[in-house]
Amino acid sequence: MAISLQTAALSAMLVSLFLAAALTYLRSIPNAPDGVGWWAGGFWACAAANGCIAFIAPGAGAIFLEILVAMSAFMLAAGTRRFLGYTVLTQLVVLGISLIVFWVLAAEIFHLPSLARTFPVFLLSAAGLVFTGVSLWRKSDAHGTGAGYRITGALFIFWGLLQLVYPLLRNVEWFAPYGSLLTQVVAIVCALGLMIIALHRMMARAEIEAGARHAADEALLLQIDLRQNIIDAVPMPIFVEDDNGALVNANSAFAQLIGCDLPDVAGKKIDEIWSSARIVQVTEPDDGVIPEATIQPASMVLALPSGRARSYAVSKIAVAMPDEDRSGAVVVMQDMTDRNRTEMQLHESEKRFRDFAEASSDWLWETDVEGRFTYFAHGSRDYGALITENNLGRTRFEATIEDLTSEKWRAHIADIEAQRPFTGFRYMSRDDEGREVAVMINGMPFFDDDGMFLGYRGTGSDVTRQREAEISRDRALLDAERANRAKSEFLATMSHEFRTPLNAILGFSEMLSQEVLGPVGAPAYKEYAEAINDSGNHMLELVNDILDISAIEAGKRVIMKEEIGHLKLLRESTVEVSKIAADKSINLEVGVPSAPLRLFADLRSVRQIILNLLSNAVKFTPESGWIRLSAEPDRGDMIALIVEDSGEGIAADKLPTITDPFSQANNHPHHSHEGTGLGLSIVKSLVDAHSGELRIESTLGVGTKVTVWLHAALGPIPSLQDTTYVGPKVDIEDVSDEA
Repeated sequence: MAISLQTAALSAMLVSLFLAAALTYLRSIPNAPDGVGWWAGGFWACAAANGCIAFIAPGAGAIFLEILVAMSAFMLAAGTRRFLGYTVLTQLVVLGISLIVFWVLAAEIFHLPSLARTFPVFLLSAAGLVFTGVSLWRKSDAHGTGAGYRITGALFIFWGLLQLVYPLLRNVEWFAPYGSLLTQVVAIVCALGLMIIALHRMMARAEIEAGARHAADEALLLQIDLRQNIIDAVPMPIFVEDDNGALVNANSAFAQLIGCDLPDVAGKKIDEIWSSARIVQVTEPDDGVIPEATIQPASMVLALPSGRARSYAVSKIAVAMPDEDRSGAVVVMQDMTDRNRTEMQLHESEKRFRDFAEASSDWLWETDVEGRFTYFAHGSRDYGALITENNLGRTRFEATIEDLTSEKWRAHIADIEAQRPFTGFRYMSRDDEGREVAVMINGMPFFDDDGMFLGYRGTGSDVTRQREAEISRDRALLDAERANRAKSEFLATMSHEFRTPLNAILGFSEMLSQEVLGPVGAPAYKEYAEAINDSGNHMLELVNDILDISAIEAGKRVIMKEEIGHLKLLRESTVEVSKIAADKSINLEVGVPSAPLRLFADLRSVRQIILNLLSNAVKFTPESGWIRLSAEPDRGDMIALIVEDSGEGIAADKLPTITDPFSQANNHPHHSHEGTGLGLSIVKSLVDAHSGELRIESTLGVGTKVTVWLHAALGPIPSLQDTTYVGPKVDIEDVSDEA
């Protein structure tokens, strides 16, 4: 059954209208891809072209048909280009359609043949449709998007070929209806294909957006968990309450504070949590209203389950609840108990320091890194004249009146530059009235936590009176020393004067006792002469001791050091006491080392040291006792001369003064015999003159040991071997070729 061209065109128009409306609705969906609007416009133009065939006369209808067909192809090509992600210039599309309209109108005006007018228009329309099909086909090859793109692209290519042959066959009467119907069927299928790939694009985009939303939700949940974990990691109790006083959220520290799990207290009123039995004291605004974006401080004292009270500083800030139309507040509680205790202890420490500073007789000072005074504090005394505010910003180098190039100041400046502490540094300055004052300071460097030097802190005191007392003392000591030296010189001089008559007394008494010029007559005269001689000898010993100690004290004793042979020294030193020791049956032992020892000392002085020690030992050792004299190397470059005895001994409380001159007057048992008490004093003075050392060890009723250390002569020190002892008469065995 044949159908008319108008019927086919009307059917195609209705279907095209439906497809155009469907694409327009698809364009209105928010997730619609780009280019669907161009597609909808193209099918609206296609529906209008079919309407021209159905309702307008063939002549005028053909003109509008050709324009609308080209417009539809251009819009479909532009929509496909935009759908595939490329940029489309609307001006170019409008320009192309305008050229088609101009060509059609010009051909009608100039009465061009129908084929000459129609063929270029349908050629461009076919080119637009083929371009659309090829673009969709290439999209499927490049991205592997499926068969939908290929089928739709092939249909558009087929549609373009139909548009190309339509001008040639449109005048065939039997083909026109069926050709138009075939073209519209292909157009409808192409529209369905476009809607399918558009829906596929929308579904893919929806899946991507759904995945993105899911990832965003997971990130949000993770962020919420992270925020909660961060809040839980804060050691301070934190909670959120709404404007009704209900608990919205809290951290673990808050749950630990109230002794409950968070789920158990969620939604509870804060007033229920802060029961009256747990709150000891609360300090907050009376109205309880917190201005927006304002931190409101408060304080709270809680009684913990352990029974101890803790103080908290509470900070509130108003916030808006995100899920409801209500407000609330974030509350942060900071435990201030330990801090308050520390501040109290610090306050007590500062108060204690101030009390000590005020009670001290010194003043306190502080300098900066350049040594300039930055702080002064008075003690119990008023030092205002010395530490006035005028000294702030000055250094002690600017305040002193002394020469800064002196040795004392150079050493002090070296200590400052080396950042070393110093004590007892004295210098002269002037007070406000211009008087010279003596100042003594002690200082300690102080540093910051990074070890950076910041300056000095210390104490200062006025030692002017002390300095004046020291000057007076030094003058008195100098006068006493001069008087003592004058006394010693007087004694030394007088001792020489004493020897002249003593020599005469000793000489004549000895001649009388020995009857040199013949018998003296009565025997009693001889006894008197012997007594005079003994007394003279005793007096001569006293004079010699006084002369020696006076010469030493007066600095007139000449010390001439030389190498001294050990055996020769012992032989000469024991000769004078050996007879007395033998008369008292005292065993006098001399230790003789197997190797020679040599001293570097004054021979006369060393002989006098040993002789005085041996004389004391013989004097205070009872009959049948023993005395040992020995020498041995000691302390590397020293030789120890040792005198031991089994005598009376010396009390421990008398040992410190046993070497004082004339100490016999102090009732020393060791000085109970006749004498001046100068023997050990002479020994001590001679040992000191040799830079040696003297040590006396004694026990009452047991005996005494005296050790004298003197320098050995340069050279290798022999090793000490077994010593031999001989006595009571001194018998020294030579073991070397020593002279």
